[in-house]
Amino acid sequence: MDPRTLFWTLVLGLTSVAEAGSIGDQCDWSGSGLSVTAERGVTPVYLRCREGSVLWQYPRGALRLLFKPPLPADERDFRVCIRVIRRPDPPDLFHSLQLNDTEATERFPARIFVEGVRKLIPLYAPDDGDPRELRCFRSKRGRAALYVEAEPEDGTKKRVASFKYEARSLVRRHYDPATAECRPCSESELELAFCTSDLVSRGVIVGSEQREDLDTTQLTLRLTKLIRASSATAESEENDDEYFRYDTDNAIDPPRSHRKHPRRTRTLHAHVQVAARCGAGAGAGEFLVMARRALGRYHLVCAPRAHEWIELANRRNNEGTAHCHLQH
Repeated sequence: MDPRTLFWTLVLGLTSVAEAGSIGDQCDWSGSGLSVTAERGVTPVYLRCREGSVLWQYPRGALRLLFKPPLPADERDFRVCIRVIRRPDPPDLFHSLQLNDTEATERFPARIFVEGVRKLIPLYAPDDGDPRELRCFRSKRGRAALYVEAEPEDGTKKRVASFKYEARSLVRRHYDPATAECRPCSESELELAFCTSDLVSRGVIVGSEQREDLDTTQLTLRLTKLIRASSATAESEENDDEYFRYDTDNAIDPPRSHRKHPRRTRTLHAHVQVAARCGAGAGAGEFLVMARRALGRYHLVCAPRAHEWIELANRRNNEGTAHCHLQH
């Protein structure tokens, strides 16, 4: 369908919100197209956080997603990145490499457009020939909106349109770990990254792979000492035998209520993404890896060599100037 024609179709649909289903006003939104009675009904969704997810089951009609992240009054414009989910994400930390990224991708059952001035600009289509799951766009005069149009139904198979989003200010007034991945971190940045990262662990790089779908280099780490791993959504109970679980910092065993087997020591692995433009690769030796979770995956923030980090951590702790207790 021509984007201009689609635009007016969707705008007309907005005039009958009663037909559009529930309205979201939060970080995450989930809903079902089965609640839409009109084929071209449009559900307005207001996303007011810096990051979150959208889960649209049985997509039908369209969604209009309006992004309003919390920003300082003088930071008007921002950049939004979305990552369409075409297969379930693996757990953050896992034991067996053979269990990771093995599911085949499925067709994302919707097309995504950026709302422009009197027109829609295509951002993602299942058949656009671009393998990347990640797509980004910028706000205009402080406004950013997406239209997500469901593809025509094909049979009775359950369809799910799911994606994650992240909105970030265009103004950079201080160190931002999301934009520092292509250069070495300074000592002050290393300290801040240690205190704020979602994953902090010593480890050895055992593999490197170019991920065209993520537009990243995927580093596979064998963890030698887990220092911190922030909580994530619990994995399926049926995977208890193979997948690593954690609930709080340094809790590397399942909660007692969930344990099915005696405690045992097993090798942990993690995938950490680095932007493809950085040209990262496998390196020898042990590193202190610090990563933040973004759009469902760990992304590298800093990775000094372990011996360099130990020297810095001991010095800062002895001086008493560290933002938090630096471990190694």
